[in-house]
Amino acid sequence: MSKAKSAPKAIHGSFTIERVFDAPPARVFKAFADPKSKAKWFAGPPGWVELQREMDFRVGGTEIAHGRFPDGHESKFVARYHEIVPGERIIYDYDMYARGHFMSISLATIELTPQGNKTAMRFTEQAVFIDGEDGLASRKEGTEFILGQLAANLPD
Repeated sequence: MSKAKSAPKAIHGSFTIERVFDAPPARVFKAFADPKSKAKWFAGPPGWVELQREMDFRVGGTEIAHGRFPDGHESKFVARYHEIVPGERIIYDYDMYARGHFMSISLATIELTPQGNKTAMRFTEQAVFIDGEDGLASRKEGTEFILGQLAANLPD
């Protein structure tokens, strides 16, 4: 009798990233809410090719961002919005797929607070990694990369 291969253990973790953007909350919120604005910054590194993008920004709405990296592997982000408070807060969950495999599920909260003409943003993510490959450090690194692209692509 052969021994069945067991699934990787579920690994739980959370992180918070705080940033200050040189724009009022309405502009930062628009970067998340407007599909054209979000497509400018919510993408992979140079050479990443978009394969599918859908966005229904409303409570209960979904978002999909699917693309291929220069090395040929694909990633897919599938989200559902739970709370949207214009200019203040967005809460959503998302599944992440890589190389055709389900790798994690996360709950993300974006909080925006005015600071004069600027916006303080707190991004908090709670994740369960189930693929045995990804983990908290790489997810935080990827999120910091994406938020850097946001800072460089704030809408008018």
